[in-house]
Amino acid sequence: MSGSVLAFQNQLASIMDVLVRNTVCEITQLYEDSFLNFQSIIAQHEEENASLKTKLQQSEKALTLQSQRESRKNESQENQVHSDPLIKQEDPEVDMKIDMFCAVCGKTAELEPPFCDMCRKTVSFPPQSPESRPSVERSHQDGSVGKNVDFSEDSDLNMFDTEVFPGLFDSKPDLCFTVKNSSGRSPTTPINPMVPMVIGSCPDIPVIPSVSQSGPSRAGRRSSAKRPCPSLEVDNMAAEAKELVQAVLARRPDGERVVKEYRAKGTLTDTTRRHLINMLVAHMTETQGRIPPKNVRELYALGIITLFPSLKDPFSQKGYEHFYDGQNGTGYLAWRLKTVQRKTFHRGGGEQRPTVSRGPNFERQTHLGEQLQGEVCKEAILYMAQCTEQEQVFLKMRQTFQYRQQLVHDPQQTGTVLSTFTRLLDTKGLVNQDFTLLFGLETSCKLLENWDSSFKAKVIKEARSLTQPTDLCCLLKCAEYEPSSDQDVPEVLGWDSDMASVLLLVHLLPPPPGGRKSAKISAREAVDRVVQFYKSRTEWRPGSTEGQRQPYLVAVGSRRDQIQSFYLALDHHLLPCQANCSLGAFDELFKAHFVFGLSYDEALSSVYTFLQTTVYNIDVGSVKESPRVKELRARLLNNC
Repeated sequence: MSGSVLAFQNQLASIMDVLVRNTVCEITQLYEDSFLNFQSIIAQHEEENASLKTKLQQSEKALTLQSQRESRKNESQENQVHSDPLIKQEDPEVDMKIDMFCAVCGKTAELEPPFCDMCRKTVSFPPQSPESRPSVERSHQDGSVGKNVDFSEDSDLNMFDTEVFPGLFDSKPDLCFTVKNSSGRSPTTPINPMVPMVIGSCPDIPVIPSVSQSGPSRAGRRSSAKRPCPSLEVDNMAAEAKELVQAVLARRPDGERVVKEYRAKGTLTDTTRRHLINMLVAHMTETQGRIPPKNVRELYALGIITLFPSLKDPFSQKGYEHFYDGQNGTGYLAWRLKTVQRKTFHRGGGEQRPTVSRGPNFERQTHLGEQLQGEVCKEAILYMAQCTEQEQVFLKMRQTFQYRQQLVHDPQQTGTVLSTFTRLLDTKGLVNQDFTLLFGLETSCKLLENWDSSFKAKVIKEARSLTQPTDLCCLLKCAEYEPSSDQDVPEVLGWDSDMASVLLLVHLLPPPPGGRKSAKISAREAVDRVVQFYKSRTEWRPGSTEGQRQPYLVAVGSRRDQIQSFYLALDHHLLPCQANCSLGAFDELFKAHFVFGLSYDEALSSVYTFLQTTVYNIDVGSVKESPRVKELRARLLNNC
């Protein structure tokens, strides 16, 4: 009797759990929809405000510039009106009059040139003939004389008021300049680079030192002009990069085919993308040499995403890192350049900057409520091993989460997690609970909520463009088949539609090429590292490979499309999955990497990294992604 009651209670608890989860998912979906609508309205208003603000700033700048021009014009007219009578009174033949203040001490000067009685005794003025021409002699402080610069009556002496002549003082501080007549007989006051000078435009007025430094010079006013807006510079650079790529494609035989394919399909196939990269790298090496500068490579990458917007990665900082990442030296352009350089000249590789990749084995800081420590934690672990109430097991597992994470990230004790927390081997849902404690409920539900609506159809569409061997054709048929529709049943019964669509990612993001330490495996072999089918649980045997802890799914059922139960194979143990559907089981497989701190399988690293950043939105921008992952994300998220 007690056994039937317990069974009834377990069934009732499972039903309530499913109902609660469905309710939470529906409420979350409704909240997200309303939030997205509200967010779009806010974004629209922000764009309108930004455009109005830009127009207001432009109008303010125009008014400011206009007022400055008018004030300068008025000042120049006033100066001309006040200076003309003085010039005509003193000397009608002179074109310019210096203010009647001492140029050394600033006191009122009654005589001309403008010096007071005390300062006039220290300055001598040599006579100058009308035929003489002023010249500047450049000499070093050690006494060596440089070359002379002559200025005739027709010379434009306004150059002294520009940035050119003062630059001579800044570049050569040890030089001394002396103004002489053309005969060279009577040198005037030397021009010391350390003392500010004022040089008149009239040849009859000698060069004198000036102590007036309050007003800004014309060069200072020019240098203080506002620089162009950064956004305008970025737009100009993008337009320049786009024109560059267009010009390259126009001169290449296959360039027109690339543009036509993009206009017809809205994206580029892998083959066309390779042709595009080869053409751009060929042009780059022809014009810039074997090792083009970093800014040139970034210019070509910017031109690609500007000319072909659907190839832009929305999750990257600049959008073109999958074509060229200047920080890490990766991307399609960088790889092609390395291939060209390797074929033309052999050189040793330089040191690469270390990059921090926040993968599933990264230790994360969590802020939870009550957590058991010390002896209390050990007592709770012993209590869980003998407890039969599922609610108490979930509660104690939550309270010991921090201690379990310490074991997971301790290299010496990471293999003892399953032996310490034995309820992981017979209790469903504990993996989901730990993952939710790490990232929250919203992140935990993203694959189940968004796969069918946002990714499944696009993944199938992208897989159709691949070269289709037998196993890929079978997966495509199974992914497109829906039991409720009128489609014909596939001749070879394979996985159900959800599992087949997930396994298509293995073909879209195939295993990397093998190296010295690992052999090359095919996409078909990589599928077996995701899920394996058995008709009975007793048929499963743990692998004999030591040192590998990557989990995989074990599907038990009569057929591949009719699975009764799923298990997680980890450390020679089978952990029961809470979900009975294939997509939910794969969701738990992905979460197991983070719960147990396991690195991704090397053959499936691109697939899991794509899911981590694109689907679950975990550590976006902090994970090292291959260009192929970024390219696939750009295609799927840009509605291609």
